[in-house]
Order: sequence, then structure tokens, then C-alpha cells
Amino acid sequence: MKAGVAILIAFVLIALGADLIAGPHGLVPFGPLDQPHDLSPVLQAPSRVHWLGTDDLGRDVFSRLVHGARVACALGVVTVALYVLLGAAIGLCCALSRVADLALGRLIDAALCIPALLLVLAIQGTHGPGGLVAVAVAIALAEWPHAARLVRAEALRVAALPHVLAARAIGASRWRVLVVHVLPLALAPLGVVASFGLAQAVLIEAALGTLGFGLAAPTPSWGELLAQAAVHPRWWLAGPPTIAIALVVLGARLSTRSGEGS
Repeated sequence: MKAGVAILIAFVLIALGADLIAGPHGLVPFGPLDQPHDLSPVLQAPSRVHWLGTDDLGRDVFSRLVHGARVACALGVVTVALYVLLGAAIGLCCALSRVADLALGRLIDAALCIPALLLVLAIQGTHGPGGLVAVAVAIALAEWPHAARLVRAEALRVAALPHVLAARAIGASRWRVLVVHVLPLALAPLGVVASFGLAQAVLIEAALGTLGFGLAAPTPSWGELLAQAAVHPRWWLAGPPTIAIALVVLGARLSTRSGEGS
């Protein structure tokens, strides 16, 4: 098994089993939202009780890190689903005609010129921290051009194949050719897009959380832990989420390379 795929599988398993790892009946008996009745455990260093210490409200960092993996996984899945659907639809439509390709191709090029993080910040800045779906929509609106560019290139290649030209020659409509002949073959790059999108979603959410525009409190997220570390410099607040983000991004990039190689 490829290292990148193994990392992503471990990430998904941790996300799915977050309650079994950290929770009232888990390996660590602290939920991500559990707060002490007094302020004595606030910002405690790692110990036998709190494996990765506590945050500025006395909540267990390990528990919030594990449940943050669930949030990151859910955000990545929703984001990828949204921007792949949007990008694939626009990319496929480029194969309808030269006019459609010219217009939509310029739209894709223009959208690629806008830095994704700046666009997401502009969207999030209008209403501040939001729910998971709101953040996912903001990221998807910034990332769809990457999916569109890859699908467009594949759709144009498939549209020039002999059997597609033959279908057009016998009178098949443009939409029928697109759906029946081009669509099944043009979606091959979407596996690579999905891995890349997962990494981008995790990175952008971490950046948004650090800047105060991520998921609304008290949702446990890796970006929120980094935001706390910026206010309260403690290695147990900054180190674990940084390592987790780096591993997920590394796994996604390695799986992307293996997908491109195959």
C-alpha cells in the first residue's frame, strides 16, 4: 500500500472513531467540549491525565485534536464534493463547442488568477465564522477552477477521439455526445482532484481558523488550536495540530503523485 494512501486511511479511521478515542467512554475520558469547574487546569502542560495538555479554557487538547480530525475530514469531503461538481460541469461544457470552450476557458483562467485564500477570506469576512457547510461553500467557490481545468483538458481530448466524432457524424446531438460519450471518460482526473482538494481544504481551514474566520466556536478544529497558540504561545497547542495538518497534506500529495503516475 502506498504511504500516502495509508496516511489518508488512518486519517479517516481516526475521524470515524473519534468518540471511541476521546470521549466519555473512550480511551481518553474527556470530550472536546468538556470544561473544568475551576480554572486550575487551564493551559496545563502534557501529563498522564491530559496527554497533550489543556487549552485556554481547560479543555483536553488531545480530545480536541482527535475530534478536529473528524471536522477536517467532513469539511474536506463536503468541499471536494461541491467544487468537483461545479468544476466538472464547467469543464465538460467546454467540449460543447469552440465558442463554449473560448468563453468558459477564459472564465477558468480568470478564476485561477485569484488567490484561493484571499477569495475565501473575502467571502468569510462578510459574515465572520460560520458552520461547516458555509466554510465548505466558501472554499469550493475558490477551488473549483482546478477541477474545471483538468476536466476541460480531458474532455477536449476525449471529444476528438474517433468514436466520438463518429457519433457526431451520425447525427447525435451535442448534449447526447457530451453525456454518453465524453462524460464517462473525461472524469478520470477527478481522483487526483479529490486528493488535492482534501489537502487544500485542511490547509485553508487552518489558515481561516488562525485568522479568526474559520468554524464558529466551540467547534473543535485544528485551525482553532493554532489560533489559541497565537494568543497563548504553548508548544502543546501549536505542535500537535501542525503535525496533523502536515501529515494529512503529505498523505494527500503522495496519493496524488501515485494517481498521476498510474
